[in-house]
Amino acid sequence: MVMKELLKNHLFFSYLSAEQMDKIMAYIEKLELKTGETLFKEGDDGDYVCFIISGSLEVIKLTTWQNFTTVIATLNEGYCIGEMAIIDNEPRSATIRAVEDTQLAVLTQKAFDLMIQSEPELGVNILKGVAQSLSDNLRITTDKLADEVAA
Repeated sequence: MVMKELLKNHLFFSYLSAEQMDKIMAYIEKLELKTGETLFKEGDDGDYVCFIISGSLEVIKLTTWQNFTTVIATLNEGYCIGEMAIIDNEPRSATIRAVEDTQLAVLTQKAFDLMIQSEPELGVNILKGVAQSLSDNLRITTDKLADEVAA
């Protein structure tokens, strides 16, 4: 029940009714990471999206020259990781590691596909949330890029 309460305010789920929110919980799995544990590595297959319930994760990117990595962000409760995976099925674009003990809600590609087949309206509303999240992230990235270019 706690997980549902935390998820209902997440952007991904903002297009869902209370009834749909109840239904989606059947498709969500819980995952716990210990401090320092890696969720996935850059280049891994992407077949799930995670929502941070508690704790924090760092986003680690291999540099263009691929001779070292850098932490590009730290994400806390309310953020999601891997949302592109349920859209494009491309390899992971970064490595994700737990900064502290972290609880995640996981929606796998398989569960998402099943949801779309059995609950099409629910799937469409989740896709609206995914699109909103990706749009917001693109706007933030564009602003950061403009700041860097202007500096």
